[in-house]
Amino acid sequence: FLASAVSGAASIPMLRVSGHIGRNWDSALVRPPGALPEKEFLSRCIKCGQCMRICPTNVIHPAGLQGGLEALWTPVLNFRIGTSGCQFNCIACGNLCPTAAIRPISLDERLGRNRYVDHGPFKIGTAFVDRGRCLAWAMDRPCIVCQENCPVSPKAVRTREVFNKIDTGSKLMVAKADALYIEFQGTGPSMDQLATGDYYAVVLPSADHRPRRIVSNWERGLRIADGLPFESPPVPGSRVEIQIRLQQPYVDPKHCIGCGVCEHECPVPGKRAIRVTADNESRAPEHALLLKQ
Repeated sequence: FLASAVSGAASIPMLRVSGHIGRNWDSALVRPPGALPEKEFLSRCIKCGQCMRICPTNVIHPAGLQGGLEALWTPVLNFRIGTSGCQFNCIACGNLCPTAAIRPISLDERLGRNRYVDHGPFKIGTAFVDRGRCLAWAMDRPCIVCQENCPVSPKAVRTREVFNKIDTGSKLMVAKADALYIEFQGTGPSMDQLATGDYYAVVLPSADHRPRRIVSNWERGLRIADGLPFESPPVPGSRVEIQIRLQQPYVDPKHCIGCGVCEHECPVPGKRAIRVTADNESRAPEHALLLKQ
């Protein structure tokens, strides 16, 4: 018994040998709003699970081994689970925590208003777009789900408009055309494949390279929207290039609070195309991404 007690006591300092608190910290460990700095948080948290029970969206879950043995079973946010992200107007976890490992904060502090206006909204992390998995960046598929669901104002998730050429399988050449209609020499995309409102036609060579929105198409031709007709109809033999209009998302770290709503709503299964890390969290100034102005 004595040997077990001594070895157990001696192992306690070893829990921090991994260095997860210092420069080797794991940004994937996103703590609830109001959590103390990591060293103090770990010394206070008794892993009771009360914060997990009270969370209205069920995004607070017990940590695994990603933060080391000392952080095992402490509360972290998992935005892929539950009904939404960390709610903008919720301060329940900090007001229930029995040890103030998650300190109680007011709605004014959470939202950065009144006496806290100079500090801005409370940040628990920052979202990052994974361009290799994002539908709009990697796959030329229109998607602005993250931008539409971003709850802060002004939006932290914003978009840049781009027009990318798509592969139609064969060259589309003009047989005849007028101000709104183009008829192809051969066959083009199938009926109404380009009629979603996301596809545009560009005629080359031409002095006017402006993309014109396609409102309908059939195998032998297409029609563009009334708002931008051809001033000079395309001449026979001209090439028609089909482009897709995309709104590619990016994150403004100045406004992102790390709520995780964007990650929860992202339609990419498994590893989301936009993910929140603890970077820029309010509780740790050393994790800041931006210089103070």
